[in-house]
Amino acid sequence: MLDELTNESKFLLSSMYKEYLQRRKDGLDRPKARNFNSEIAIHDEIMPEWSQPDVHDSVSELKNNGLIEAIPGGNVFSFITLSPKAIAQLEITFKDRIDSVLDYAAKIKNVIPFV
Repeated sequence: MLDELTNESKFLLSSMYKEYLQRRKDGLDRPKARNFNSEIAIHDEIMPEWSQPDVHDSVSELKNNGLIEAIPGGNVFSFITLSPKAIAQLEITFKDRIDSVLDYAAKIKNVIPFV
């Protein structure tokens, strides 16, 4: 699954998953922990170093691969949630360990030339 994504989208997905794990650790229920609101919120809270069009493009890629659920409208994705498919795959990949996710994200970030 991850092999089919660009490095940018792998980085965004791993960053979202890290946030999901932290939210669960903090006691949020699954639906709330999976909710990332809109691509604007993702840009502002998770990927402020990226341009808004880059966030939009990666969100679109993740949606097209079934890793997030989102509703498009007015050139902005809203109601963004991590899909159960993504969480299941990421649980296998990272064993629900935030440190493993952080290591992976750091490695991916290093191969993205513009970040």
